[in-house]
Amino acid sequence: MKAIIIGGGIIGCASAWRLGEEGVACTLLERGRVGQEASWAAAGMIAPQGEADEANPFFWLCMEGKRAFDECLERLMRASGVDPEYDDQGLLYVAFKEDERRDFSARAKWQREIGAEVELLTAAQARKLVPALSTDVIAALHLRNNRRVDNRKLTQAYATAAARGGAEIVESARVDEIILRDGLASGVRLSDGSIREAEVIVNAAGSWASEIRGLESDCIRFFPVRGQILCFEARPDLLGPTLYSEGGHLVPRRDGRILAGAVFEEVGYNKTVTMEGIAHVANEARRVVPALGSIAFREAWAGLRPAADDLMPVLGPSPSARNVLYAAGHFRSGILLSALTGDLMADLVKGRTPSIDLGPFSPARFTSGAPILKRNPSHS
Repeated sequence: MKAIIIGGGIIGCASAWRLGEEGVACTLLERGRVGQEASWAAAGMIAPQGEADEANPFFWLCMEGKRAFDECLERLMRASGVDPEYDDQGLLYVAFKEDERRDFSARAKWQREIGAEVELLTAAQARKLVPALSTDVIAALHLRNNRRVDNRKLTQAYATAAARGGAEIVESARVDEIILRDGLASGVRLSDGSIREAEVIVNAAGSWASEIRGLESDCIRFFPVRGQILCFEARPDLLGPTLYSEGGHLVPRRDGRILAGAVFEEVGYNKTVTMEGIAHVANEARRVVPALGSIAFREAWAGLRPAADDLMPVLGPSPSARNVLYAAGHFRSGILLSALTGDLMADLVKGRTPSIDLGPFSPARFTSGAPILKRNPSHS
C-alpha cells in the first residue's frame, strides 16, 4: 500500500513514522520546511489534565494521547537517535483569585473521581515547590503526571524515524488538490502541476488543511490562531514544574531557557511578533514569577495553531472520499496528541478499530447536524 501524507508538521511526521512501521510506503509532502510551522513554535506540553473542564470525550482523548506517547517514546528514541527531553517535573496550575480557587477545587474533585492524580495545594505548599512563585498566588493545582518535551526535538525525532523507516520526505512541495474519481482519491496535484498517486491520502496540513481543493463538500474550515512566545535565559533550576495560569504558561527547558506564552489571535496567516503580544506575555510571566523581570531576554517568535471551527481535532475518514483521512485541527494539543494521532492513522489505514471512539472528532460532524462539543480557546 502507498500513502501520501500532506503536511510535514509533528502530526504528519508521526503519522509517516507509524505507517512506515506498519509496512505502508509513505511520501510526505511539505509546502515549506519540515517541522517549521506550529510544531516549531509550540511550548511542548504533554499536559492532558490541564486541557478540559470535565471528563468529556476531549479529556479522554488527551489522556489517551499521553498514554500513547509514554508507550512509544523509547521506541521512537531508538528509531531516531534523538532525545526529545521528556521531563517529569509535573505541572503547577496557579490561582490568583477566589473564583479560580473554587474552580480548582471542583476540577480536583472530578479528576480524582475518575482516577487521575491531582492535588489541591495551599499557597505555602505551592511556594515550597517553586520558591520563586509570586506571593499573590493563593492556591495551585499540582498535576504530577503532566509533563513537557522539547517540541522541536520531538518533531525531529518523528521525521528522522520516518525517513529511516523508508518514508520519502519532500519539502517545498505544495499540494493544491486532492484528485477524486468515483468517490475515491487517486492522488494529489501539486502547485507545479505534477501528480502523485496513492491509495490513501492523509490530510495533516495544519492551518492550511482546508486550502487544498477537492473536499469542499466536507464543509470543514481550518484556520490559524496566532500565539506568541518569549524566551528567557535563566539558571536550570529556577522553576522546576511547568507553570500555568489563566493568562499563559511558563515552560522550563533543561538548559535553563524559559518559554513564556500564549495569546490567542485570529489574524490570518500572520506570524508577526507584536508589541501588544510581547507586553501581555511578559506581564503575565512576571505576575506568576516576579524574578523573571530581571533575567535576560533571549528571543521571541509567533506560531499559528491549526484550528477547526469548534477548536477540536478532526480525525478520521472524509465524508467525500473514504480513503482520505483527516489528521488536522489539533489547535493547542498537537504535541500531546502526536503519538496517538499516528496510531489512529495506522489503525484506520490497516482496517483496525481505533483505541478510542472517534465519533466526537469525526470529519462528518460538520455536515451531519450532530451536536458539536466546543472548547474554550483560552483555557489552559
